[in-house]
Amino acid sequence: MIDSKIGILIAVVFGIVEILEKFGLAKKYAHLIALPLGVMGSFFFLNLPSTGEYVIYGLFSGVAGIGTCDTLCNVFGNIKYNTKQK
Repeated sequence: MIDSKIGILIAVVFGIVEILEKFGLAKKYAHLIALPLGVMGSFFFLNLPSTGEYVIYGLFSGVAGIGTCDTLCNVFGNIKYNTKQK
């Protein structure tokens, strides 16, 4: 049950980071915001026994959200670049 909640938390962090970038926030600042978003989200969304676990799972969610963001942006950038060349 905790695995699905972490997946949802990662998706929420990713969505918030993308929205911030679309509103003009620089990519490096939006990515810095992802870490505290993940930690805060873990406190509100997950049910864990200790504070340390909230922080660890929150940091994991923030980093995974950033990684998802970068990976998808690179994939779509490559697709656009390759379609323009043809």
